Amino acid sequence: MTKADKVLIVVMMIASILLFIPILNNAPASNTAVVTVKNEEVLRIDLSQDEEYEVDGTNGKVHIEVKDNQIRVTQENSPQHICSKQGFVSDPNVPIVCLPNDTVVTIEADNPQEDLLIQ
Repeated sequence: MTKADKVLIVVMMIASILLFIPILNNAPASNTAVVTVKNEEVLRIDLSQDEEYEVDGTNGKVHIEVKDNQIRVTQENSPQHICSKQGFVSDPNVPIVCLPNDTVVTIEADNPQEDLLIQ
């Protein structure tokens, strides 16, 4: 590998990081979360109000917490507890999926067109 190859690799890495920053900064603001169980909407949550909720999943109760315009699953019955380990989510592009409980928590963007990463 020549010196020019190394310089090219560094320049490409810097360019890719610089192109990724606007995507992170332009995350759409949102204030509504939707909880679905078996593809049916069971709960619509206002993220501006700090509160705790509970829905019936396939394997039992799923406890959901809203705090500081973020949402997370705090407790659920699944073998590895992956969705409760995910933590708080505030980005409409990142859902919380609890497959053993058939429960999905998504955040709706205020403007549906903002869901697209390319604007």
